[in-house]
Amino acid sequence: MPSGLVLLTGATGYIGSHTGLVALKNGYRLRLIIRRAEQSNKLKALFKDHVNQLEFVVVPDFTKPNAFDDAIVDVDYVVHVASPMVGKGVDFKKDYVEPAVHGTLSILNAAKSTSSVRKVSIVSSILALLPPDTFVPDVKLPAVVRENSGIKFDIDVNTPVPESPASHGIKYQGSKILAHQATRDWLEAEKPSFAVLTFHPVYVIGPSLIQTSAENIDTVNGVFWNVIRTGEVMLKPTTYVDVRDVAEALVKSLGVSVPSGQEFILHSVPTTWSDIAEAVHTLYPHQDFKLKKIPDDKLDIELENKAAKEMLGIPGRPIEELVRGVVDQQLSFNS
Repeated sequence: MPSGLVLLTGATGYIGSHTGLVALKNGYRLRLIIRRAEQSNKLKALFKDHVNQLEFVVVPDFTKPNAFDDAIVDVDYVVHVASPMVGKGVDFKKDYVEPAVHGTLSILNAAKSTSSVRKVSIVSSILALLPPDTFVPDVKLPAVVRENSGIKFDIDVNTPVPESPASHGIKYQGSKILAHQATRDWLEAEKPSFAVLTFHPVYVIGPSLIQTSAENIDTVNGVFWNVIRTGEVMLKPTTYVDVRDVAEALVKSLGVSVPSGQEFILHSVPTTWSDIAEAVHTLYPHQDFKLKKIPDDKLDIELENKAAKEMLGIPGRPIEELVRGVVDQQLSFNS
């Protein structure tokens, strides 16, 4: 069984909570970074079978220099999940870019300040590897997106983002691109003794460990559930990944030999809304779900996930499991 002390950010969130549980079940000890002391009680309850494997360090502001200097002492691995969420701010630079970039660099600099760290795994997004106009209507995306392509995108953080239905998505993507570029630049300049890996999940769905009611549903799960329920499609056909696969990938990355700088695109099988409609009506024939097959429904982008499959053994769950992960939980709240 693996062992070692893992510093984990974002454990109170959707992806971070799953990651923490997988790490604990695999025998790791966790030093959980929380912003407020009272959050420790929630996490002790969430991880009640593993309380003796938990430590807590309060870091109110990730962006401050040396924010993690005390937390990093004697740590073997770092998993950085915490990041600004879509719609959680208005100012592009202050609310999105600075927390994402400075928080990541603060973690990396802290890791370099100690000799104990062996690996840092950072959760980014597929959006960090896509052109910055991805959320602009009718923009044509690249046909193929590959891991470690080396492509760079120019973004001026001082250019205002016009308010529109897509503006929060544009700001969020910009922060992901800039944080990932900052990681790559830091890695090239600092050449640390430990490996730095980045993870780029597509839209993450699946059961939540922190959801408490049908209404308290995670953003992407909420969109997925509402499309199934109402039939009103709000996203182009896209590819999803189960939150449990993301957590497994992050934890598996700690125990395998992987080249530093490796990017991992995380996704399941390529999926259209017609595929999802077919799965939904097969799995839940007695539910009045409105999503139907859509004519000419097709994906216009191919995402490579070779590294996740070959290096980590994460091929992605089948569509039926993706659907069940969201729908079963929602139905359980409504029963």
